[in-house]
Amino acid sequence: MILRILSGAIVALAVVLGLAVATANTPSPSPQLLVTGKAIYESSVGCHACHGVTGQGNGPVAFSIKPPPRNFVTEPFKGGDSVEQVFATITYGLPRTSMVGYPQVPEVHRWALAYYVLSFRRR
Repeated sequence: MILRILSGAIVALAVVLGLAVATANTPSPSPQLLVTGKAIYESSVGCHACHGVTGQGNGPVAFSIKPPPRNFVTEPFKGGDSVEQVFATITYGLPRTSMVGYPQVPEVHRWALAYYVLSFRRR
């Protein structure tokens, strides 16, 4: 129990620190970032496997995930809906969910993914 609380606190601290760094490095949105984000989303990184090609949380493995993957079109983002918060979620993941972090993905690609994921809501 204490280990679970401690690990949650560590993840929360990493997200807060990550947001401070992310805010300083946030690129401006561009059509090219969205094109790049779409390509990465649909690539071997595997976002579409859980969240679905249309971002509705209905990917081919979604049925086996508890809690179910986020529907980017209609549901609020658990980690916040600013581009910096989505970037942090992509980087660090979300505790007590199946969303793992992807810090190994190059930073520019994580920014592109963040903008692309947010674009589902604006369609």
